[in-house]
Amino acid sequence: MSAQGNAGAGAEGAAGPGMVIAIDGPSGSGKSSTSKGVAAARGFEYLDTGAMYRAMTWWMMHHRVDVDDAEAVAAAASRPVITMGTDPSAPTVQVDGADVAQAIRTQEVTSGVSAVSAVPAVRERLVAMQRDTIARARRESGGIVVEGRDITTVVAPDAAVKIYLTASAEARAARRSKEVRTDDVEATKRALALRDRLDSSREDSPLTQTEDALELETSGLGLQEVIDIVVGLADEAADGAQAQAAAQ
Repeated sequence: MSAQGNAGAGAEGAAGPGMVIAIDGPSGSGKSSTSKGVAAARGFEYLDTGAMYRAMTWWMMHHRVDVDDAEAVAAAASRPVITMGTDPSAPTVQVDGADVAQAIRTQEVTSGVSAVSAVPAVRERLVAMQRDTIARARRESGGIVVEGRDITTVVAPDAAVKIYLTASAEARAARRSKEVRTDDVEATKRALALRDRLDSSREDSPLTQTEDALELETSGLGLQEVIDIVVGLADEAADGAQAQAAAQ
């Protein structure tokens, strides 16, 4: 299972019979681990949209495009071929056929991803790819868990289950430091705070919680506890849909 694109019009995020579970929230809140665990438990596909923006950022840096030059980034945004594997047990990220799963997690990429993701041409292209992937997964499999920073608000606002994961600044910094393999937790904490400010102030899709998304604070919860909560919500949504269909 994979999502690939070099362009393309976006399909509606809720088209098709399968379920969409949308998980939003800031970096380090546990989105990736939770999303993969829920997808595996439900037999769903999994899409990490943040990795797509990181892959775009990596490509720009690799090709010496100034990530702070919005016009230059926009001009190059259609060039990289980004392919996302959607198997939750072994998700993959490829750019132009190369495996970049580790390369996109460096501090250098982290420092540039907010600037790249704020460029409208980048967002338009990647959101279209994300919606296409959601539509395909709903047609071809039981459903998909999609995680990122604007999934419930922009990419799949009509998802059956909408979760906004949060965590304390300390917990988020510790998790992200482990992910990027650095011992400087305080520096990571400052970087996360800066990215939150940038993402929350974006006019096109600010980081925010929708009224119909359940806020789930993960600081004091174990991963399996969080997964179980979301799976339970998915079960409730599926039961509700079946009851509604039977009543019609």
